[in-house]
Amino acid sequence: MVSEDQQCAGWLEVFYNGTWGSVCRSPMDEVTVSMICRQLGCGDSGSLNTAVGLREGSRPRWVDGIQCRKTDTSLWQCPSDPWKYSSCSPKDEAYISCAVSSVHGIFQARILEWVAISSSR
Repeated sequence: MVSEDQQCAGWLEVFYNGTWGSVCRSPMDEVTVSMICRQLGCGDSGSLNTAVGLREGSRPRWVDGIQCRKTDTSLWQCPSDPWKYSSCSPKDEAYISCAVSSVHGIFQARILEWVAISSSR
């Protein structure tokens, strides 16, 4: 996840075809957000924020339709729409806040084509 000042909150991004890109938030639900937070070592729950301002700069939006099932044990098991340049708007990029008491260091999760990073400063 990408954020200037938070370790377990930020815009969800993936590395695909040699380029970092955003993930669209629709139709993410609580199960999906919890899976993302667990995979990043950022607690067992979180929220998908919809009132976050737009980011500067242009980046591709690679995927939407990510929806984990309760039986999924890692992100690579979660179904999604096909990976491509998505047509969702910048205001629909996924910004996730994980509920965690304290985290220190650099966290990276990579499962097949999923990559997300959060680093402390």
